[in-house]
Amino acid sequence: MSRRDLLAALRLLTERGWALGLLGVVALSVAFVQLGQWQHHRYQAKVLRNVRIDTNYTATAVPLEEVLSSPSQPLPGAQQWRPVIISGSYEPSGQLVVRNRSFGRESGFEVLVPLRRSDGSVVVIDRGWVPLGDSGAAPAPVPPPPSGPVEVTARLRPGEPGSDRTPPPGQVMEIDLPRIAAGIDGPLYQAYGQLAAESPAPALAPRLLPRPDEDLGPHLGYAWQWWLFAVSGYGLFGYHLLREGRRRVGTTGPIRWRLPAVAGRSRAGEPTDEEWEDAADR
Repeated sequence: MSRRDLLAALRLLTERGWALGLLGVVALSVAFVQLGQWQHHRYQAKVLRNVRIDTNYTATAVPLEEVLSSPSQPLPGAQQWRPVIISGSYEPSGQLVVRNRSFGRESGFEVLVPLRRSDGSVVVIDRGWVPLGDSGAAPAPVPPPPSGPVEVTARLRPGEPGSDRTPPPGQVMEIDLPRIAAGIDGPLYQAYGQLAAESPAPALAPRLLPRPDEDLGPHLGYAWQWWLFAVSGYGLFGYHLLREGRRRVGTTGPIRWRLPAVAGRSRAGEPTDEEWEDAADR
């Protein structure tokens, strides 16, 4: 490509249509970069979640007070999935089921039961999963929790964001602890426990939830795709800009970049490869 072609292409940017086109490419590239960052943040969040799972999931269970000193204390991020030991008594009258929860490829409900401690405070225990009932709108019969004093080993989880949807009586859409607290007498811990074991163990119980999937998903690949789109936009715009500039100055043929001429000799006085070949043929 000649200097004349390049100058002709740059002059096109003074025209309204090409200038607006460049602004459009800039706007799209900014949007693509932000979309890439959003996907990258999701990837980083999954990496952090997996680190917490790997660190805490199989750790030795400790008394609840060693992790949460009071019901009002939020669960520290570094303590998510930490097993704790909680003693108390289940209150079956406060049982709730969480809608639209899957176990493998099956749909069903998770069973939440308040566990009241001796000081009157309450921890919500997710006792596990039960399948759909015959109607699909309610769970199959839910095995009752053990009666009387019980010692529970559970992994601590933060509550889930709430929603404005109204579920049927006895059901919730999410593990929304502030909403659940409205139906419980006494202080409710700002974290719930995902059941790992309980003693005494009942003959029948909901299925314990499995270890969470640690697949990182496609988020990192999507991030790189968005960033590639941001760069490609400039490349495509530049190609069409140069092609139009060449058309206006009457240049024909494909666009080729001229490389600097390479010296015939690598060092002064030394024959080139071609000269060595000619000498060998004589």
